[in-house]
Amino acid sequence: MSEIEPPLLRDVYPTLVSFLDAALVGEGEPELARTVARLRFHGWCGCSPTCRYLRTAPDNRAASTWIHLDDEEEPRVWLQLDLERTSFAGMEILEFDLGPAHA
Repeated sequence: MSEIEPPLLRDVYPTLVSFLDAALVGEGEPELARTVARLRFHGWCGCSPTCRYLRTAPDNRAASTWIHLDDEEEPRVWLQLDLERTSFAGMEILEFDLGPAHA
């Protein structure tokens, strides 16, 4: 039995992916920015109804390293790197309007 891959994050939340790409390039992280287009939407964390953690990899792929993208003084998104620190395992969405999910 073959598993169906989760949808690309850019197909579900295109505005978020555009923001992440531009913000990472602006932070001097062009290599990480290039990985954003390939991220998969693995769903939202279900630990509580108010949790804002979006998974972009299986749970066991998350490292303990985070990058935050700020809007002036306030963090907007915290990105959790994967174990290889070459992409992201998930992110906490703090101050960002995702809009409706497309997929």
